[in-house]
Amino acid sequence: MKRGSAAGTVATLALTCIFGVTMLLGILAGASIYQRVGDRVNRSAEERIGLTYITAKIHGFDALRGENGSAVRVGSVNGSDALYFLEDVDGVVYETILYVCDGQLMEMLCMQGAGLDPALGEVIGPAMALEISQPERGLLRLDYTGADGTKWTADVVLRSGGTVWGNG
Repeated sequence: MKRGSAAGTVATLALTCIFGVTMLLGILAGASIYQRVGDRVNRSAEERIGLTYITAKIHGFDALRGENGSAVRVGSVNGSDALYFLEDVDGVVYETILYVCDGQLMEMLCMQGAGLDPALGEVIGPAMALEISQPERGLLRLDYTGADGTKWTADVVLRSGGTVWGNG
């Protein structure tokens, strides 16, 4: 009987070891898959953050500015398209400018018409280009090129419906 008992113990120990190794391999495979999915989600979010940020900014400033029209204006910085968001604080008009400079989507807050150096803006994220068009009054078309060359397009309807061309 001792002999049968020893064989049963060895078989049980072998099955337990096989089960443990199988569980360990499953955990390692799951961790690897989880890491790849997490990396893909992060890359996707980084690529789209620029366009998402721009559209959110447009919606936030989309309001009539009395006789001056929309608070959202389109202009240029260093010959490239830019968005200007106008805000009146105690009688002083400030503009927040979104533009692409040196491979980065940049944001700058300054007094209207201050004409600061574009390199002084705050970096939002990597980007190659931002092109803005107005297919019809009250509609902005944003063509955004990410750092990897991927292009995204967003059409944003301005509720204010104002004329947006000209930065100030």
